Amino acid sequence: MKKIKIILTVLLFSFISCEDDFLNQPPLDQITENDVWSDRDLMDTYLFKIYDRMPWDYLESFWDVGGSQRDAISDLARGTYSWTGLHNQYRPGIWGTANNTWPLDWWGYDVIWKINYSIENLEQAPTSVLTVEERNNRLGEMHFLRAYCYFALAKRYGGVPIILVPQNPDTTPQDELFPSRNTEKEVYDQVLSDAQTAFDLLPDRWSAQKGRAPKWAAKSLESRAALYAGSIAKYGSVQLDGVVGIPASNADSYFQMSLSASQAVILEGGYSMFNQYTDPTTNYANLFLDETDDEAIFTKIWIPFEKGHEYDLHNVPFSYRLDWGASMSPTKQLVDSYEVLSTGLLPNESGSGYDENNPWENRDPRLKGTILTNNDIFQGLPVQIWYGTETGGSIDTGSGTGIGKDGLGVHPDATKTGFYVRKYLEDGANPLFVPQWYSGQDCLIFRLGEMYLNGAEAAIELGMESPARDYIEVIRTRAGLVANLRLETYSGDALKDRVRNERKLELAFEDHRYWDVRRWRIATEALSIQVEGVRTLRHIDMFGNETFTYETFDAEALPMSFSERHYYLPIGQDRRNNNDNLIENPGY
Repeated sequence: MKKIKIILTVLLFSFISCEDDFLNQPPLDQITENDVWSDRDLMDTYLFKIYDRMPWDYLESFWDVGGSQRDAISDLARGTYSWTGLHNQYRPGIWGTANNTWPLDWWGYDVIWKINYSIENLEQAPTSVLTVEERNNRLGEMHFLRAYCYFALAKRYGGVPIILVPQNPDTTPQDELFPSRNTEKEVYDQVLSDAQTAFDLLPDRWSAQKGRAPKWAAKSLESRAALYAGSIAKYGSVQLDGVVGIPASNADSYFQMSLSASQAVILEGGYSMFNQYTDPTTNYANLFLDETDDEAIFTKIWIPFEKGHEYDLHNVPFSYRLDWGASMSPTKQLVDSYEVLSTGLLPNESGSGYDENNPWENRDPRLKGTILTNNDIFQGLPVQIWYGTETGGSIDTGSGTGIGKDGLGVHPDATKTGFYVRKYLEDGANPLFVPQWYSGQDCLIFRLGEMYLNGAEAAIELGMESPARDYIEVIRTRAGLVANLRLETYSGDALKDRVRNERKLELAFEDHRYWDVRRWRIATEALSIQVEGVRTLRHIDMFGNETFTYETFDAEALPMSFSERHYYLPIGQDRRNNNDNLIENPGY
């Protein structure tokens, strides 16, 4: 008994003597900073969180624009809900420094801090944690992500502060904590520098790890960013001593860089154009659903329910909806951009062969791979968009009797233009009624088709029409077009316009159009229009035969309006209050 008492006393004194140390230990359910950077799996988890914060996913819904995607602020589509900022601010152009909100604004310096912090720690990672190759691959990821962040900032604001180290309020000098804006050219050059570093460090492919950027994603970003920089140099103007705008003398060098990067991806990347289905409409639609690796260079991965999005919930036609639906209605202006299949000409061109009685037939197959028109079969049923039925001279617009189940006016959630989006929507033999967060279509951020379009545009800007035709022919052939595949009947500015139109159609609803018309400096025209739609009327004759007639109408109460100042977003008064060195963009 005495021996036991002595042991207990020793244990008690031992516990008391180390109590302070014990209380200073981290809780067992928390991970420390040292844990993260000394364990490869924890380190990757931290890096994956940065991927999740990146500003590239266009399939996510923006709630302040009524669940629409960002293309609803372009001329491709209008949103459904008139009570949103989309219709009261962005589309009519009534916004300024007080409207720094999504779907446009992104001031991602919190993400850039995490990237810089990761680069600093990865550079110090011992070989006991990461091999040299593993460390370089992850450094490549961070340089790619930083390049994309600065690209996202530059295309919104022009020049922004370039910060390449993780700032610390306790140790970073005040002038570095509150930096001035770099020039727009300097920001684009930083993007291209980081993209090249990433290309040199990243693997050709990640083994069995989808969603991580390969080296060809970095080269694709170089292709896109250099094309933007060239356009801004050629079509924009330098203001605020270069804080916005790029000198025109730099245009050709950027276009050449874009062309070279596009060629590298096409010739060396090992990707191929998606061609899995004989029907070109089906093939184009399934490019965005099948999730194959042939054309996809870099994707954001989604997993239904576990990590899903709401694209189907917000965009299916009215009668297929579980809730919401039809958040984007494609415009007639977009539909009119698809050429007549048999001639290769646009509907408004002389001799096109356009048939106003059958307006959606004999058209570019991508039309019905992108947009649902009246009576198209979707999820096993016809989409019925007619607003009424005429019989014996009288028109019935009653629900269930005269108006189609998806028609104009059937419900506030139905189409506002007479068209629905098809692209990226899950299809099947029966209505799917996809719930919230159950959509799992991966978001294609870079794909080979864009590289051909980038190459064609860069070649046109450099006066190289033959290579431009080579690239555009690949796009048009895969699309299922049969006439004028090389656009030989066009040259000069007319050819440039047709190449731009190909980009509009091939990349519709992939978050390119709004940014493209801005960098071309044509947004003051392209985004200052009265949006049109088509009213479809069904006719039933005495024999029960069904025919349709079509009428164009103004599909939006207010015309779209884009002002010269909107080529750059405002920095915003809130940010300028925090940093006096941030000068505001012109016009705000």
